[in-house]
Order: sequence, then structure tokens, then C-alpha cells
Amino acid sequence: MIAGGGTGGHVIPALCVAESLRERGAEVVFFGSESGLERELVPKAGFGLHALPLSGLAGGPASRARASLLFARAVVRCRALLRELRPGAVLGVGGYASAPAVAAARLLGIPTFIHEQNSVPGKVNRAAGRFAREVLVAFPDAARRFGRAVRAAHVGMPTRRQFFSASREEALRRLGLEPPVVLVFGGSGGALRINLAAAEAFRGQTPYSVVQISGRRDFPRLSSDNPRHRILEYAEDIWHHVAAADVVVIRGGAGSLFDVAAVGRAAIVVPYPHHRDNQQLLNARYFTERGAAELLPDHEVDAKTLRGRVEELLGDGERRLRMASSMRSLATPRAAEEVAERMLAAGREGTG
Repeated sequence: MIAGGGTGGHVIPALCVAESLRERGAEVVFFGSESGLERELVPKAGFGLHALPLSGLAGGPASRARASLLFARAVVRCRALLRELRPGAVLGVGGYASAPAVAAARLLGIPTFIHEQNSVPGKVNRAAGRFAREVLVAFPDAARRFGRAVRAAHVGMPTRRQFFSASREEALRRLGLEPPVVLVFGGSGGALRINLAAAEAFRGQTPYSVVQISGRRDFPRLSSDNPRHRILEYAEDIWHHVAAADVVVIRGGAGSLFDVAAVGRAAIVVPYPHHRDNQQLLNARYFTERGAAELLPDHEVDAKTLRGRVEELLGDGERRLRMASSMRSLATPRAAEEVAERMLAAGREGTG
């Protein structure tokens, strides 16, 4: 059983693990929230989903009281469902639905695992990690941030296999793009500052193709008069777009970084600046300190700077190839399998 979700950063790695479990003969069900992205993606992938009414702890006393009540009810419901389903192990991937499922599993003595996708653990995973049999992390540094009392291991980021097998030649043909290609992608939710800068930066004519995947929120605000600049709301086959690219401009979300690593492309990373724990900045530094990416602070992003940084990298083929090679070396192709194998082994042991 896998619990959690909310955003693509939680749901997509969870689905990668679920696929690995299913290939090994396991039946997988999800616990998620009623409003998260899992409501769409989990059934689409062929897995059962039990949706829980949950909310965050932000807001005033009334909001926090309601959230606490919903959490308590969710633990009770999870406990009843776990008794009925009798899973061999439970994996929490972060998001509001993760904590009640992990808590209920712990009460029932079911082996529990946590997967933390970011360099800095989120609130839910930090709390749930104390009750888990093992915390599995995407970034090596995240393990120490759980404290010595928590058993943690670095397994990497579960990543969709299409990124590892994507071919540049096939991608260019499928997408009808003429190289060189620049991909601008702010993540599933978009990134307004990057989107507005890119829409202005690549107006007119460019000697390269630009694909800008804006996200649903920002798409209506964007346009370009450049025939080689495509602005897309969403791309289901994002791996083809990454494979076609020579340079990728992305936020510092862990999922996006490891997706680019799986293909092996030079990246300019613009971390989201408003996380209290600088989560995306620390994610990005893992790659920049190893020569796989360049950092562009959010406050420096404007049309002139963005175009200048992109064209500087496009113009230095040797540097770009070195970065792409370093990026590929940081990919973790067996992460989903490692998580699945640990869960199955714990289930066979039958101990918490």
C-alpha cells in the first residue's frame, strides 16, 4: 500500500514504485487526498485509490482544529482499511494523506517506509519518519536531516522509465523540431516569473527552437510571435521534449531535476525562492556542485538575462556536453526497484 500525494512531485515517484511492485506480482492500492493530483493519475495508471478528506494545518485556530479532526478521522479510517486489506508493507511518500496511513500502519504493526524526494524533508515525512521501519531518500544529504534516531538509506529518485529510454533523434522527429532546441519548463504548476521572462526573451527570430511548457495557470497569459517558439499548456510526453533539448531551463523541484538527469541534458536551474527551508535551492546545489547544472537565482530572471544565459550555454558545446554527462551520472535508474524490493522483503518477514 502506498500513501500520500497532492502534487506530481509526490504522486509520480509513488506510481513508479507501484509499477515495480505490480511487476513483481504485488497488488497495490493507494491512500490519497480528495483534492490531490492522485485523484486523476492513480486510477489512470490502473491502481485503486481510497480518497481521504484532509486539509493542511495552515490558517487560524478554527482551520487547525478542523485539520486535526480530519486527521484523527483519517487515522481511524486507514486503520479499518488496513485491517481489511492486510498489506505486507506501507510506503508514505509525503503529502497530507501519508501521515494518517503511516500512523495507522504503525499501530497495527505493519512495516512502514517513507520515501523523501527532496534534500530537506517535508513536515509530514519528518513526523512520520520517527515511526517508520526505514526512511528512503532521493538525495544523500537528506538522510542526516532526519536525525540519528531514524534509520535512513539513500536509494535515489524513482523516475519514469521513458526518460531513460528516450531518443533524441526520435524525439526531434516526433515533435517536428529543428535543433538546437531549448526547453523551458516550470513544473506541473507552472512558474510565472520564468514563463513571462521566456515569452518575452524569445520573441522575434531565434536561430534555435524553443519549447515552453507553461502549466495550466499561466498559459492564457502567454504568447509569442516567433515561429520557432512553441508555448504549450501541458505535455504528457515530457520525456520526448527533454530528449529533444540541448538546454533545459527548469525549477529546482526534485522530480524535474532527476527527470533531466535520466536523459542527460545540460540544465539552468531557477529554484523557487519562497520555501522557508530553501528546499529547491538545496536540490539544485546537489547538481550544480557536481557540474551538472547552472544556477540562476529567481530574482535575476528577466528576458535579457534568461536569453543571455541560454545562448551562452548553446554556444559552448564542450561545456554543454560535460554538463550533460555529469547530469546523467546523477540519475538513479534502480530507485523504484530498490524501494519495491525493500517493501516486499519486509512483507515477507511480517515484522514492523
